[in-house]
Amino acid sequence: MITFHKTLAGCEAGNPESWRAFVGDYTPLVYRLVGEYLPPLREGRAQLWEEALLALAANDFERLRSFDHQAEREFLADLRRFLLERGAKKLEPARDITRAPRPAPDTVDALLKGLPLIHQEILFLKLAGYSNRTLEKMLRITPAIAQRGLDRLQADYSAVLEKDRDACLWPAAWLELLARAWSASSADCPPLRQFVRMLDGQTSWYEKEPVEKHVGLCLHCLERWTALRELSYWRHGAKPLPEAEVKALVSSLSLQAEPKKEKSFLKRVLGA
Repeated sequence: MITFHKTLAGCEAGNPESWRAFVGDYTPLVYRLVGEYLPPLREGRAQLWEEALLALAANDFERLRSFDHQAEREFLADLRRFLLERGAKKLEPARDITRAPRPAPDTVDALLKGLPLIHQEILFLKLAGYSNRTLEKMLRITPAIAQRGLDRLQADYSAVLEKDRDACLWPAAWLELLARAWSASSADCPPLRQFVRMLDGQTSWYEKEPVEKHVGLCLHCLERWTALRELSYWRHGAKPLPEAEVKALVSSLSLQAEPKKEKSFLKRVLGA
């Protein structure tokens, strides 16, 4: 937690070392999100991320400062949305070619209606493009447990049941659906911090029950809830980015010059 806040504060001060830590920590997660939600842009993911970093650093880091700073997962939820919104603008709807119909909020709502929350999570993430193998690790539950929900996909969305790798079948349409979900918040929607506390086991059953009931009826909150599950999983399993890639990404940013390190007394005496 301290590292996250120190890194973020350093980034907003234009500190190169902090930006190297930021890029090193979060680029692997960003690349996972690009591969899942923006598969047509997978080959150009470094360029997409570089452009996003430039946008975060513009105008004295104005966009970066607008993100939630309370804790890392809330911050990452804002970063995820920012990345996907930028990526959506680069997608061509005509490239969403699959035998399954394009998902829309009303059809997805109908598929989810009446299912227990865990069934809704699995069905929603299956539509997003995740394979059973990834979902078993992400949710720590076998998708077959939610077979009653998955059976609803057989008629029109059987293609998502047959996938063995993580990638959305209709990225432009799905991101359009996410945009609709993001904008559909209401006064009844719990704060993201409440979801984080639930995921961390910091709430009682009496606190959880009404929140879970709301999530099961609200596409906006179901998207936020599954996004946190997704982010926690990819963040935990991320492998460090090679130093050369970190330097390449950070070099595009206009940051303050790093202070020169003073030579030690012994080196000054010896003239080294």
